Amino acid sequence: MSSAPVCRACGLGPVALRGKKPGAFLRREFEFHACAACGFMQVEPFSGFAIYDDAYYRGAGPDPYVDYAAEYHDWRATDRGLEFADLVRIADERLRDQKTKRPKDQDPRISAGSVSLGPLAPRPLVHSAAPLRWLDFGCGAGGFLKFLRARGAIAGRPLELTGHDVGSYADLLRERDNFRILGLDALAREPDGSFDLISLIEVIEHLPEPLEALRLVGRLLKPGGLLLLTTGNLDSPAALQAGLAYRYCAPEIHVSLFNPRALTALYRRAGLDPIAVRYDGAVQFKVVKTLRHRPILRVLARAALCLPPIVRFIDRRYGVSAMPCAVKPGLKA
Repeated sequence: MSSAPVCRACGLGPVALRGKKPGAFLRREFEFHACAACGFMQVEPFSGFAIYDDAYYRGAGPDPYVDYAAEYHDWRATDRGLEFADLVRIADERLRDQKTKRPKDQDPRISAGSVSLGPLAPRPLVHSAAPLRWLDFGCGAGGFLKFLRARGAIAGRPLELTGHDVGSYADLLRERDNFRILGLDALAREPDGSFDLISLIEVIEHLPEPLEALRLVGRLLKPGGLLLLTTGNLDSPAALQAGLAYRYCAPEIHVSLFNPRALTALYRRAGLDPIAVRYDGAVQFKVVKTLRHRPILRVLARAALCLPPIVRFIDRRYGVSAMPCAVKPGLKA
C-alpha cells in the first residue's frame, strides 16, 4: 500500500482528503487535500497552465475579477494602484530604516512556527547608490512593472526592473514596452543573489509545486534582500466560516492554499526568514476589485476605506496582514 503524499509546504505532515468541490468554470470535481501538520491545502487534479489564456486575462475565465487588458493599456485607470503603492511603501520603509537592526533571535514577533502582527522588522540592506534590482515574478500584464518604472527610484536608489512570465502579455511587455522579461529557463540561469527585491503578487497559489518557486527566489535574492509575497489566508475568519465554499478556494486556478503557518514553513524550507508586515492599500484593493462590475458600490467602498478602522476590520476579517513576507538571511552588519 502506498503511503499518503507529503505536504508540499512543510514537508512533514501527510495530506488527507478534506473535501471535494466542483469547478465554477471547468465542469468537473476537484479534491482538496489538507496537511494535518500545517494546514496547507493542495488541489487535485491540476488544470494545467493552458487555462491562463487571453480570455482569462480579460476576466472571462475562472477569475472574473481580473482585467489584465485594462491593466496593460492603462494601469492608472484601475484600482491596482492601491496595492502597488502599498508594496512600494513597505519596500521603501525597509530600505530607509538604516538605524535600527534587531537580530532575528531577539525579535519577539518571529518564532519557529508563527509570525505575529506588528511593524515591519527592520533588517536594512547595505548602504549603496547602486541601482536596486527588482524582479516581479509572475508579472502578468505588467501593471506593477509600469508603476515601478514611473516611480523611478526607492529610498533614493534607481530601480532596475526585470519581470518573469509567459504568454502574450509577456511578449508585449518585452517587445513593445522594452521591459526585461524572462521565461523560467532564462530566469533559472540568472546568477545567485541577482536581485535586491522580488515580488510574487497573488502568484504562489497558482503553482502546483510552490517550493520550487520559493527555492529559486531564495537563490536569486541577495543576502538581506526582501521578498514581497501576497496570497490568501485559509485561517482568516472569513475562510474558516465559509470552508471550501470560500471564494478563494477556486480549484481551477488556486491549487496551493496557505495559512501563516504553512507559508512560514515554506519560507524556511526555501532558506528564507519570515517577517511580519502590515498592509493598507492591499487590503483596500481586495475589497474594491470584487466590485469591478458594480461601479456605484465601488465608489462608496473606496470612500469608506479611507477610514482606518474599516481597513483594520477588513484586514482582520480576511487575515491579509497575518500572512508574512520574507527576507534572505546572511547580511552582515
